[in-house]
Amino acid sequence: MLMLCWFYCIPFAKLAFFASGPFLFVLAMFALKRGVRQQRGTLRQVAFFMMFAALMKMTTVDIYFLRPDLLCRFNGCHDGGFFRYVQVGGLAALVLLSLFLFNMYRSFAHDKPQKRITPEQVHLSLWANIGLLLVLVLIAWLAAPWAGYLTVGHIPAFFVRIPWQHLAELDVVILLIGFWKLEDCVWTYDPAERKKRGFKIDVWTAKDTLWVSVVLLLIGLGLSYISHDVLSMNTPSHSAHINVNLDNLDKLKGFDAVPATVPQVPGGINPSGSN
Repeated sequence: MLMLCWFYCIPFAKLAFFASGPFLFVLAMFALKRGVRQQRGTLRQVAFFMMFAALMKMTTVDIYFLRPDLLCRFNGCHDGGFFRYVQVGGLAALVLLSLFLFNMYRSFAHDKPQKRITPEQVHLSLWANIGLLLVLVLIAWLAAPWAGYLTVGHIPAFFVRIPWQHLAELDVVILLIGFWKLEDCVWTYDPAERKKRGFKIDVWTAKDTLWVSVVLLLIGLGLSYISHDVLSMNTPSHSAHINVNLDNLDKLKGFDAVPATVPQVPGGINPSGSN
């Protein structure tokens, strides 16, 4: 369990830490849109505070902890004052983006009348169905290693040439677009409005499809932690974890070159019992 946690839990924790900034910023954008559509000033203020907190984390804390990666990627793993310029650039970006957020907050400070938009006008069902289809394709892609080994004994080359991460990123983008469209129609799914349309309460809607797609996507991403090594060209040089070939342990260099010796004791007596 400790080894599995080291290989999978630690990288996941690092991913969650660095992804928390962008996730909080995107969540704040959705909160801002809902605050605008529902004319809720407090929600808009919370959304701008979340945006500022996300930007401050990404331009200060994330840059500090990504120091080795930034140096090796852009400066040949040598500092020489380069990282100080990166930090100054991050602070400058924070100031500029903060001014932009402040001006944006002033434009959304007052409630404005909103026009009601139906799901049909924004093609919500289309985006929801595309998102669900792509999520199912991702799950099938991640299940390819196990299906390949159980049927033909190897992974089809098609599933190895295209990284599954690109498909997952496309799924996330499509689902975000779908939920963004959903915020335009939030009044349609308001409980007070649905009471007036009691006959539609039990009808499956595009909103239900989007949330089911999110649950399936989380299951697929959980499966990706298991399938990643198999899909990463299935070789030790491309894998992120340790690979041990048990069939070649006896062929390690120098293993057969050392002869087995039996220690001798004074008097010529062999400890094994033979003379």
